[in-house]
This record gives sequence, structure tokens and C-alpha cells, in this order.
Amino acid sequence: MKKYLEPLIHIFIWGIGYYLIINYTSTIGDFRKDRGPYWVALGFGTLMNLVIFYTTAFSLVPKFLRLKKNKALIFSLLGLFLCINLFESTVDYNYLANFFSSANESFSVYLVYNSVISFFILLVGLSYALIKYWIQNEKLKRVLLEEKLSTEMAFLKSKINPHFLFNVLNSFYAKSLKHNVPELADGIAKLAELMRYMVYETNEDKVSLEKEIHYLKNFVQVYQLRLAEEDEVFVNFDIQGEINAAKISPMLLIPFVENAIKHGVDPHTKSIIDISLKVVQKKLFFRVRNTIRQGTYGLEEESSGFGLDNLKKRLSILYPKAYTLETKEEKGYFISLLSLQLD
Repeated sequence: MKKYLEPLIHIFIWGIGYYLIINYTSTIGDFRKDRGPYWVALGFGTLMNLVIFYTTAFSLVPKFLRLKKNKALIFSLLGLFLCINLFESTVDYNYLANFFSSANESFSVYLVYNSVISFFILLVGLSYALIKYWIQNEKLKRVLLEEKLSTEMAFLKSKINPHFLFNVLNSFYAKSLKHNVPELADGIAKLAELMRYMVYETNEDKVSLEKEIHYLKNFVQVYQLRLAEEDEVFVNFDIQGEINAAKISPMLLIPFVENAIKHGVDPHTKSIIDISLKVVQKKLFFRVRNTIRQGTYGLEEESSGFGLDNLKKRLSILYPKAYTLETKEEKGYFISLLSLQLD
């Protein structure tokens, strides 16, 4: 019910305002109630004010604030202000004034009068958007803080010290080298890297995209150690664009790869997983395509927390209105597509 409350409040406020003005005023600028269809001029002016308010509050301000483009926001608001006022004044001067027998004012009079009202509506829309943006940010901070605290509590409850595990893995690594098993040693080293990344790197809000990709590759390589030599499982990586300077929230891409392995790998048949990542002008395009194992496909909601619903929830918190997520089945393959506007 809450999502319908805001539009209902807006309808009520605009409706009350229109009712009060049309019933308790007799003159608006050059338009007089006793000399023509007063409601036409008032209705057209209200429509222009609606365009200014909602374009400002629900389009321009949220978009450019999220992208941190303050100059672009200022120029966009200025452009909106000028276009609406010129259009409204032209219609008032050339068309609406013909319905009234009042004195003919110059175009500049209409322009000044409309500009004053539009500027006030623009300020109201800007204030509304900034307050709403601040409230949403505060809610987001609280959610992230709660998630961080719950993660830290879960980590503190762990009975196994990560340093102990690292020491054990280092011992296994040394023994595998001693017994001349380089493949096993390499797998143990990569497993240790995975654990270090999960324990230490993910404490940051953002990590370098290069590290996240390195984690994905290590994850795949460690998984492949479980496969027999005769298993036809092929995992392909295609990385393009400038990934060195890009940053991303940690552990955001791994659910797609886990899902592809779980639902796309069948040791008894040829299995293919194609992982493609491209960065273009601070926008990330991530695509995972896997063969569909007989009887299962798609992202499922599980206790691991890597289901589609949880993934969408996390994306909406970390990248509100800055991502698109699509999943589809096509010619025997399951495809996951994620586009993300990076900071």
C-alpha cells in the first residue's frame, strides 16, 4: 500500500491547489474569469507546472545526482526552464489570449509572469528531489550497515580461525611440491587466494574490477580440479575494455558463475560456459552463457543466498536505478546479462 501513497498525496495536493485557485481567484496575469474560459488558461498553466516539477524531481535530479554530474544537472534544469517558459508564453500570447477580451499584453509580459511561477515550481521540485534523495541514501546506509554488522557477527561466530586455515593450506602446498604434484600445489595456492579475497578484500565497499575478475578465474580453476580428465567441460573467458581503473562491489559477479556451473555442467555430456565482460565508458556489460543440464536451468532461490531474488535485492541496494538484469533461455543455452553503471 505504501507505494501507492506517494502518488495519491501528489494527486490530492495538485487537485486541492487547482480547486482553490479556480474557485477563489478571479485573475491570473492577463486572464480574467469574467472575460473567457478561465479554466483553460489555468489548466494549461498547471500542465506546464506539472511537466517542470516531475521532470525535475523524478528524472533530471535523480539521474545526474546518481552519476555525480552536477554541471550537467544545472544545464539540464536551465534548459528545461527556458524551453517550458518559451513554449508556455508562446501559447498564451498567440492562442489563449484570443479567448479573452482583456487588454493585449506584450509577449515579454507573459514570459516574465510565467518565468516567476516556473522558477518557484522548479525550486519546489529540486527541493523535493534532494530531500527524497537524502532520505533514500540514509535508508541505504542503514541497510548496508545492518548487512555489514550481520556479516561481521557471522564471521565472529565462526569457530575456525582463518589464519589457521591459511597455515594448513600452506602446509599442504609445501607437501604437494615436495612430492612433485605441481597441479595440486597450484590448486591449493588458488584456493588460498580465494579465501584471502573472501576474508580480507570483501570488507571494502568497492574493490578493483581486476581483482574481482582474478577471483572469478581462480574460482573456475579450483572447480576444474574436481573434474576428471575425460570430462568435456569448457570454460571460456573474454575480457575487454579498461578494467584497471574500474571498481565494483565485491562478490557481485560470482553468483552468475556459480549458477552456470551448478546448472550447466554435466560430466556425462559436453558442457560449455562462456563468460564475457566488457567495460565501455564506465559501464560494465557482463554475460554468462552455459549449456542447460537436463531438467534444470535458471537462478534458484537457495540457502546460499545466490538466488535471483537476492541478487536483484543486492543490486537494487548497491546500484539503485543503475543496472539492468536479464535472464533467458536460447537454443539450449541459459544466458544471464548484467549491465552496470560503474562509479
